[in-house]
Amino acid sequence: MSQKHLPYWRLLVSFALQLSTIITLLAPSIFTQYTGKTVILRTMPVDANDTLRGRYVALEYDISRLETLKKLPGWNDLIKKYPGINSLYYPVAEGTNLYVILHSEYKNKPWRPLRVTTTLPASLPENQVALRGRYQFGSIVYGLEKYYMPEVQADFSKQDIFQTRQIRLGQLKPIIMHIKVDSQGNAAPLEMNVTDTSANGRIRKYRF
Repeated sequence: MSQKHLPYWRLLVSFALQLSTIITLLAPSIFTQYTGKTVILRTMPVDANDTLRGRYVALEYDISRLETLKKLPGWNDLIKKYPGINSLYYPVAEGTNLYVILHSEYKNKPWRPLRVTTTLPASLPENQVALRGRYQFGSIVYGLEKYYMPEVQADFSKQDIFQTRQIRLGQLKPIIMHIKVDSQGNAAPLEMNVTDTSANGRIRKYRF
């Protein structure tokens, strides 16, 4: 009798293992979205000709660039503690974790970086968050650089982003990202706002 039901139990165990794996992968993002603080960031496509690969959108942030972070308090302490192989091109050791302290000056406006630290602050003012990043291949990544998008939504987004890149440099309009940042510095995307240049500046909103 038990031998007859063995395949069923094997299938059930296999399904349970797959389900637990999915939950393990999604749980951190879900936790961040429900408990995190909403933060607004400005970003731009990495490359107009290579923005969407299949159904993915690739973005770069001001705070991803070393030129931005090296002007902030705490940067010199970071490179002294974790020096890279080249002080000019690779000033930080590969894989170094850090936190960028962001603050909000005005409601519904992009948050700005205040300082860099290697440790998570014990507490911050209400209008500040600590966003965790990692030094990788000459820039800082936050897990906010690449997103999966449904096929139809990706087609609209690709057109909007391409048009955004065609604006003259002096009139280039950034893409606005709404994200959640939890108490540990983890981030999860909420919404991407792209200016539709073909519709008198109407803003398209893409939910993640």
